[in-house]
Amino acid sequence: MSALSERVEPFRALLYRGSLSGSLAEVVAPPYDLIGPDRQEQLYQRSPYNVVRLELNRDADRYESSARMLRQWIDDGVLVRASKPAIYFYTQIFQHDGRMLRRDGFVARFQLEEFSHGRILPHERTFPAPKEDRLRLLTATETNLSSIFGLYSGEHADLDLLSAKLRAREPIAQVTDELGIENQLRSIEDAREIATIQGALAQPRVLIADGHHRYETALEYRRQMRAAENNPVALRPYDYVMMTLVACNDPGLVILPTHRVVRHLKREAMESFAARAGEHFTLERFTDRTQFRAALAESRRSALGVSLAGQDTMYLMRLKSPAAMASRLPDAPDEVRQLDVSILHALVFDRIFGLTREAIRTGGNIEYTIDAAGALDAVAGGKADGAFLLNPPSIRDVERVSDAGATMPQKSTYFYPKLLTGLVMNPLTD
Repeated sequence: MSALSERVEPFRALLYRGSLSGSLAEVVAPPYDLIGPDRQEQLYQRSPYNVVRLELNRDADRYESSARMLRQWIDDGVLVRASKPAIYFYTQIFQHDGRMLRRDGFVARFQLEEFSHGRILPHERTFPAPKEDRLRLLTATETNLSSIFGLYSGEHADLDLLSAKLRAREPIAQVTDELGIENQLRSIEDAREIATIQGALAQPRVLIADGHHRYETALEYRRQMRAAENNPVALRPYDYVMMTLVACNDPGLVILPTHRVVRHLKREAMESFAARAGEHFTLERFTDRTQFRAALAESRRSALGVSLAGQDTMYLMRLKSPAAMASRLPDAPDEVRQLDVSILHALVFDRIFGLTREAIRTGGNIEYTIDAAGALDAVAGGKADGAFLLNPPSIRDVERVSDAGATMPQKSTYFYPKLLTGLVMNPLTD
């Protein structure tokens, strides 16, 4: 294989071989952070070759078991290495708000860079435990089992033309997942087409949409490998990470709100909530869920929806003045202070309920969900003390925060649809 040199490189992917593994629908899975114990069991039962057995193994020696299983599947021909390096054109077709949408991306090896260089940027904070977990898995398997989701900036007419050409080709893999999302994968092996992609994506800023933990893990893995090899000058496969690159202006780019469900809140804070919240918010009370959610959606910015256990009233909260956030977060840039999720964390979680950033990072008390009805059900059913509903940020909000060199709180965005795990994998063992 030719030496690595470009920011974006093709790779010889690992792909499922249908004759041995069964249908693709039986072996793919959602991203690991969306798989709870029940979902894990369903995927385990679906197929002995489901990718969850690699990505989220449940054996006692889970990382070593994933590595052994990966080697065995390769030896048995369940997973086959592509004969030629390629970049993959990944299309997802789905319905949202009554419209049929399409989102296209290029799956490639993307050269790792530190965030300090300013060419690739995060937008969310990360948790330490998932990074340790992903590092142990990457070290054991030496394979990117799932793709990071990156957004590239700017207008690129040459890529638009190439994308239109690629859509007319037959997919090498195609599967409709459980959410009704059609996933199509096409291989790009032509040197001229690869050069077009490499040229267009050589300079644009790339924003991490999903996969912050895995990107930071890949950086740490690279540091360790470079130290072990005495810092080689030539680029190695571990200097890259598998990434699906989507345009920031793609018409199929959808961000959903990520609501918070809090299991335990201080009782006295719940009882005095309305009085304390009234200092910085106007409060509108609702007893009808449909009206409550519609009013929140219409409010757009600086508005929060709150439901507390033991209270028949739901609150629509609107920030009275941005001065409250300037006082609460004096060192944060305006781009961060203006976010609804920042308002929630600073003026509601921290100030009213005593849920500090450190307590939230520790985890265990807060569940993140895109299901607003389910969040309200959890409170009504006595399974949680509070549901906190948000409107989604826009892609411009995300870009502004990243360009300011800042990050959002954890789980501030939910890019929809998620990338499937198992369509394509990237070995780091060339």
